[in-house]
Amino acid sequence: MGRAFRSFLFAGICVALGTWLLLNPRGSQPGPEPVTSSSASAPVTPSASVPSAPPGARSAIGFRTAERLADHFAKHGAEFNAPNADAYLVLAQTLRATPPAGDVLEIVRPTDGVISKFDRPSGAFIAFDADSTIRTFFKPNDGEAYFRRQARRRPN
Repeated sequence: MGRAFRSFLFAGICVALGTWLLLNPRGSQPGPEPVTSSSASAPVTPSASVPSAPPGARSAIGFRTAERLADHFAKHGAEFNAPNADAYLVLAQTLRATPPAGDVLEIVRPTDGVISKFDRPSGAFIAFDADSTIRTFFKPNDGEAYFRRQARRRPN
């Protein structure tokens, strides 16, 4: 395993474990599912009980709405062994904040400015807007080939 992957994996494990420990005190049952919001005007941020994202992660910016975070977590959270939506969000913010180098690739789509990153060792893919609002975070079946296709994709 490469150094970047080990660091990414270690950070993810620490976030997941810390989140689980904060949300599940000894002897308690698992916490409630994420609360959704009808507000579409402000990006979603992790709750105060979740460890903050790493420096430079722009932790105040997440998915466009709580519903989008909940939907993406429901669909892709298990791919990252994320115990809840907040932990999934922190993992996404961590990749978004990781500078492109070595095993972390980055493409800015010229048609609409959407930024995509791909972490080769983990297979994680993220796409986000120029204002850092996350569009998606998952592990594509065809990995780097999917990432490369994003540069040629037309905007929605």
